[in-house]
Amino acid sequence: MTMLQKAIEIVTKATEEDEGGNYAKAFQLYQNGVEHFLHAIKYEAQSEKAKETIRAKCEEYLERAEKLKNIVNKEEENSKN
Repeated sequence: MTMLQKAIEIVTKATEEDEGGNYAKAFQLYQNGVEHFLHAIKYEAQSEKAKETIRAKCEEYLERAEKLKNIVNKEEENSKN
């Protein structure tokens, strides 16, 4: 399995966890998936067009991960109160 295939598999799982409301797990998976995508860009030979597409997806996943991080932090704060 290539790094790109692994990245796709991870973000697919992240999306499933996200849709299921398991935000902490989804956050971790999005981060992990983005790391794999970045390795794929760096080490697996691809066209510039493919690299740009992957970068755009990474931005989307990172934005979503940031939102999830905020949700998880708020949930943790509320559970402490």
